[in-house]
Amino acid sequence: MLLERIKTALILAAGFIIISTQSSILIFNLLISGSMIFVAWEWCSLVGFFNRSSKIIFASGFIAIVIFLYLKLGLAPESTQINEELSLAILSSGVFFWIISTFFLYHYPKYTNSWNGRFKLSIVGLLTIIPAWNGMIILKILNPNGYLLLLIVILVAATDVGAYFMGKSFGRRKLAEELSPNKTWEGVLGGSAACILATILLMPLANVLIPEADGISSLSSLLLVLSIIFFSIIGDLLESMLKRNQGIKDSGDLLPGHGGILDRIDGLLAAVPCFTLILFMITR
Repeated sequence: MLLERIKTALILAAGFIIISTQSSILIFNLLISGSMIFVAWEWCSLVGFFNRSSKIIFASGFIAIVIFLYLKLGLAPESTQINEELSLAILSSGVFFWIISTFFLYHYPKYTNSWNGRFKLSIVGLLTIIPAWNGMIILKILNPNGYLLLLIVILVAATDVGAYFMGKSFGRRKLAEELSPNKTWEGVLGGSAACILATILLMPLANVLIPEADGISSLSSLLLVLSIIFFSIIGDLLESMLKRNQGIKDSGDLLPGHGGILDRIDGLLAAVPCFTLILFMITR
């Protein structure tokens, strides 16, 4: 199982590196939009849509929304710009959603009726996926070489890996036992330390490869890193809550040894909107 997980992780990493760094803005936008359709398909399991017809209806609605926003954002084939006001609105809605989610996660299982139900969870899915989709497109536009995208993926992965190994080795104090019994405060500290260490190690390289990051203050950099740590953990907990709500272990079985795509990118979906919003505002 471990070997299968490593092989799948390496293939995914190689694919994302190629897509992020070697594709044009247009091709990247199309590929990331297509990828998010698979994420929306998996989200159906968290909503409670288990039959194919319900999944097709939800995925079709998601596709229609993406196409509408794609046009409204001005993502024409020759365009290297984006509708900033609409993008900021989408990102802000995503950040607001994740902040509100923290309240429900903290009080779980209290207030379950406030978010549970197929219609409500369908809206939750849109608020989870759409801002992340928009954020990744903006990161590609801000840095066409794709290194900004790689940076946030690496930092989210570092947080996840650090939390896993630290929690597995030293975890004692439960973070949210009713949501995810295996997550601990020691894991949070390990994930935070791993993310900060990765940032320190990558900073000299980032200054060379990402000119757009030049001039960002130390305070802003710290805020970006803290947003990644906080929201990646919240994203992980939210998916755990929704899987527990539906009584399922994985969001899907598309990735050998890993479960579903959502199981691998839940932290990224939460971290991208806030990271992008902060970066977008301090570089403008």
